[in-house]
Amino acid sequence: MSESFASLCFLSYERPEFLATAIESAIFHADEPMEVIVHDDGSTNQLVRDYLWNAHACGQISLLILNPAGHNEGQGIALNRMFHAARGDLVIKADQDLVFNPRWLARTREIMEDPRVGLLGLFRYHHEPVDCARTQISANAPRGHSYHTHICGSGFAMRRAHWRGIWGPFEERSPSFGEDWDMQRRVSASYGFHCALADEDLVVNQGFGIGPSTVVTGHGQVQAIKSGPKLIDGGLDL
Repeated sequence: MSESFASLCFLSYERPEFLATAIESAIFHADEPMEVIVHDDGSTNQLVRDYLWNAHACGQISLLILNPAGHNEGQGIALNRMFHAARGDLVIKADQDLVFNPRWLARTREIMEDPRVGLLGLFRYHHEPVDCARTQISANAPRGHSYHTHICGSGFAMRRAHWRGIWGPFEERSPSFGEDWDMQRRVSASYGFHCALADEDLVVNQGFGIGPSTVVTGHGQVQAIKSGPKLIDGGLDL
């Protein structure tokens, strides 16, 4: 593997209807070197576990971490394990319900070359409470991206050196999206760094509004999504 490559880290928990599409679309549309790491946080669905074992056996998944069935520890712990094991200079967090668009990885690396970018969101979140239209702080950033105070935590990229040396690990107590929000808070508080979004979506989220979707805030858990976008002919109906 080349010296410069990305580590794509998938969070997996149940939802077998999405998992294979996410992993296979990411691999098919990756036009840069990468490794694929998957942490399954205690899925009890045998279809999920069988798929992951088979994908690892055929080399699609570089590293597979499986909690015992029913043993769920939360996203923060899973992310720390994957990011610690990652070898790439870029680390990318991805939920299992994403579909990756062509050239997603090349665009990710291009934008991360901007030294002011600390986190890159892979797509725009069109629902409250993270409304990108309201949080955009610079529409004229170079190379086809803009800076935002918040990005969607379902998929983002960061430099591994920053996770190790500047911002530290994810909050392990966070059971849902809280670990993403905490990391964004730390990035935004770091002098010279911004959260960024590409002008185009690098992934599509096909699981919005399906199953429980919550974020953790200072006031406890709040429902983030009541109904989400639907896939229509490869696009999004918002």
